[in-house]
Order: sequence, then structure tokens, then C-alpha cells
Amino acid sequence: MHGRFFTLIGTAAVFVAAGSTWAADPGQPARLLVVTVTTGFRHASIATAEPVLEELGRTSGLFHVDFLRMPPGRPAAPKAPKRGQGTTDEAWQQEQAAFKVAQEQFKKDDAPWQAALREQFTKAFAPESLALFDGVIFASTTGELPIPDLDGFLAWIKSGKAFIGFHAATDTLKSSDAYCEMVGGYFAGHPWNAGGEHGFVVHEPGHPVVKMFPERFRWKDEIYQYDPRYKPENLRVLVSLDMAASTPQEPWHVPVAWVRDYGQGRVFATNFGHNDATWNDPLFKQHMQQGIAWALGRIEANAVPNPDTQAAEYLRSVVAAAAAATGKSADELRAQADAKITKDSTWATGLRPLLLELRSLAPDARGPVYAKVLTEIEKP
Repeated sequence: MHGRFFTLIGTAAVFVAAGSTWAADPGQPARLLVVTVTTGFRHASIATAEPVLEELGRTSGLFHVDFLRMPPGRPAAPKAPKRGQGTTDEAWQQEQAAFKVAQEQFKKDDAPWQAALREQFTKAFAPESLALFDGVIFASTTGELPIPDLDGFLAWIKSGKAFIGFHAATDTLKSSDAYCEMVGGYFAGHPWNAGGEHGFVVHEPGHPVVKMFPERFRWKDEIYQYDPRYKPENLRVLVSLDMAASTPQEPWHVPVAWVRDYGQGRVFATNFGHNDATWNDPLFKQHMQQGIAWALGRIEANAVPNPDTQAAEYLRSVVAAAAAATGKSADELRAQADAKITKDSTWATGLRPLLLELRSLAPDARGPVYAKVLTEIEKP
């Protein structure tokens, strides 16, 4: 590796430039930095994801990986006490006081580990280090990662690099609107839990990133919904939750996999990846490989945003929820809505402001908005 030298940062392997920038030959495997650091919830499936990603890159010949992992040796955080039945007020106060003391001690003991984490990110995300990579994968990262220059990192992606986000990449850097805008959306809960089998619809069965999936299919995984910062005009959504085939039925659109151009760079994000079984599934591996290949510019595919498609799926979700709440026929309402969408692809997009009202309403308060939506659908 003439002109570069290898350093080990904690457990993370990172290349540091020696004089000039470097980029992979388009005919050679790309180099990707895989970040699996979490400062919030940590998914157990990360331990499965890491070797799967390494093997996928190696066997496909598409990319090599270097990992930025958690530093070893972090002290265990104290667990908050739970008041047991029959615990006196005095005993409970003592437990709470002891927990507060333990928390303060943990902060002191944890300080060296936090410093080591910041040092890893300072080195790995330095411009001279990022210059050696063709892209980055955030594999179920969570929380506020200590990226020293987030604006610089986003500019690096815009310069023509790849960003690939798996599962909880959208539960990362919540404080940054700029990161949220780049990745596409920010986690706002997962009513569709890991143990459930949920329904999905593929909007473009011929698109290389999702052509391995049936047009409609069922999958067992944890599915996120996103907060109001989600902007449909930025993304080409390829897979959505099929609300009519899922439980619970909520009146909003739930995008699951998408692509977007970001300056000269490319972003591929997929919500799949909570469960270990997902990472070992051949279809998911194909989905990953094609998404990564597209993000790296090795294959071409449409990334023009499709807000009309998303609005149509939003309306279908509202139809499913409204029919269940009102006792009306979901099939008849959907047929009427689809007929109008076929006639005018922008019709559902015009209803989006009305549909968005439902996001802030409790189930028992949604009736008036449902009535307005159904009136629009049933108009001759």
C-alpha cells in the first residue's frame, strides 16, 4: 500500500493519507468505512451485520470494508431502581439516592471511554482519512455520534461519495436537521415490531435496487415511521409498508427503502435490518448489494424523487385506517381512490396537507378528517 499507512484506532481500522488524496479505481473494489458505533440503543444484530457486510463485499468483488467500532472496555452503566411492592418511602428514597451516587461515579468512570470514542471519530472523519474512502455505511448506528465536523462530512458526501444507511441509521444524529435531510427521515417510533410479519409494496418492480422482491410480500422485521422532517420531494421511495396488510393500521405513509441524489453523491437507505434473520436472508443480501452498487455509481437507476407515488401510498394507508374506523369497505374505497390517481397522478398529492393532519390526532379524534378524506374520494 505505497503512499498510505495503516493505523489502528481502538478496534477501528482506518487509513490515513500520506501527502495526497486517493480514490478507488472504478474498475477495482471500492473502499467503504462501516460505522457500527452506537450512543443510544444498540441492536444485537450489529454482531451479525458486520461479518455479513465484510463477506458481501469480498465475495461480490464490489467493495472492501474498514470498521469503525465501539472502543472496548466501557464501564457498565447503573440500572435505575424499580420500586418494589411494599417498599417504604424511606427505603425508596435511599435507593434513589444510591442510584444518583452510582450515576455520578459512572460519569467519572466513563469519561476515558468517551474520550477514546471522540479520538476515534476525530481521526476517522478527518478530511485526509475520508479522502481514502469511496463511501460510508452507517449500520444501525444510533444517537449523537461525535463526528468532529458534521458539515464537512456532509460536504464530503455531496462531493461524489456514497452514503448507505441500514435500519437505525435514521435513529442517528437527531439534533441535526442537515443529517436528517441527507439520510431522508428521522425515527419516530416503530409500531410494526420485530416479532410481527408485515406487508410491503414495491413501487418499481424493475428497479435494480428492489427487483429481487415480489411486488407485494411479507417480511418479519421492525419497521420505523418518521418524524415531520421527512420530505417526500427529496426521495425516490422504492418500498413502502403496505398498511392494509399490516398491523397496526395507521393513517400515514411509511417509506421503507429509498434512493436519492445528494449533490454529486448518492444515498441509499433501507429500514430492513433489525432482526438477525434479515441480515442472513439471500433477498436482503441482494437488496444490499444492489443498493451499494448504485450508491457507488457502479450501476445506474432512476433516483428522481417520486412524491406523487408516495402521496398515493399515503392515501391508501388512510383508506385502510379510515375503513376500519368507519366500517366502510376498504376495497371499494381503494378502488375509487386508485381510479382517481390513474386519471390524475397529482390528485393524491393535493390531498397531502389534509392527510398530514392525521399525524397529530389521537385515534378517537380522527373521525372529522376521515370524513373529509372520504368525501374527496367519493366525489363523482
